Amino acid sequence: MIRKYIGNSFKRGCVQLVRRPMYFLLMVIMPILCSWFLMDLIKGGAVERVPVGIVDLDNSSMSRQVSRTLNGLQQVNICYRYSNYAEARDAVQRGEVLGFFLIPEDLEERALGGRQPVVSYYVNYAYYAPASMQYKGFKTMSLLANGAVVQTALRTVGVPNEMIAAALQTYQTHVHALKNPFTNYNFYLNSTFIPCFFSLFILLVTAFSLGLELKSGLSRQWLKTAGDSMFLALVGKLVPQTVLFTAVGWFIQWMMYRCYGFPLNCNPWNMLVAMFLLVIANQSVAVLFYCFVPNFRYGTMLCTLLGMVSFSFSGFSLPQESMYSWVTALGYVMPIKYYFLIMVDQSLNGIDLYYSRFYYAALIGFTILPMFLSWHLKKECLNPVYVP
Repeated sequence: MIRKYIGNSFKRGCVQLVRRPMYFLLMVIMPILCSWFLMDLIKGGAVERVPVGIVDLDNSSMSRQVSRTLNGLQQVNICYRYSNYAEARDAVQRGEVLGFFLIPEDLEERALGGRQPVVSYYVNYAYYAPASMQYKGFKTMSLLANGAVVQTALRTVGVPNEMIAAALQTYQTHVHALKNPFTNYNFYLNSTFIPCFFSLFILLVTAFSLGLELKSGLSRQWLKTAGDSMFLALVGKLVPQTVLFTAVGWFIQWMMYRCYGFPLNCNPWNMLVAMFLLVIANQSVAVLFYCFVPNFRYGTMLCTLLGMVSFSFSGFSLPQESMYSWVTALGYVMPIKYYFLIMVDQSLNGIDLYYSRFYYAALIGFTILPMFLSWHLKKECLNPVYVP
């Protein structure tokens, strides 16, 4: 009889997936499309050659050298030259350029006279990524220009070149970026953003499929198909979704590690198992939320809210060390936090699997939690009362 109930429940879950094209859209098309878009967007590593303008009010040999040096930087590309500040500001407001570099009219005169000239740069931060790149380029150029000014002033008073070099650069630095030596933004950002987006889709689809049973009044029929067993009903409904989500997750990992060359310093099975556990853990979290709030609107809203804020309090956009202690604790509520830690340990650092055992165990633990509260969800399914 148990085999019969599992078969009937599984068949019902598969039929529901086939009948609604939205499931295929949210479970297959959107995750793959979003992953491909994010990885292909910055496949070169970072935003480069941001279009900017320059206002050269000095028109001297020194200002032209500053302009050539600025245009040689990797971050910016001088596309337009403007005659004054107002013209450059209007160009930024029109979206013609994303910022401009302003050279004052007395740059060379003040530099040769031993006085400190002031250069200015203006950045449009409405576009965060390119604005950060051009800000980095402008700041680098301002430091280089400052060094050139000091070098010129010291030479005019007869200071030897050796003393000038020692004064401008007292020591040299060597930066060694471990596990990401090229500081590739694609590896840094999408290793976290893509799994988090995928987790959000899992939460939403699971919440929608559970809430639809309550909203449509078919929850009694759902339980009857599984022999009035809440566990068998959940298994029959979620297993088809688990199989499809796992296949999509593995395909996304294949794109990341094979097509786009993301670092994979461990046995591939370590990350494949982590993806499977991430899928069932997020499904279990959605079931757990419905055990607390067995309502279509509230349950879906709770999954959406916590799925979105997990981008932040899981340590993706802000370091955990910079958070308040209670915010840090919230990060461990969602499964994506543990997948993130597994990814850092296994994929990036390639340490022994033994040291990540607690993170795998935590993902497995999420699947056990709904079992203790499934009786409440069963009670609501037997007496469905839809609250709009």
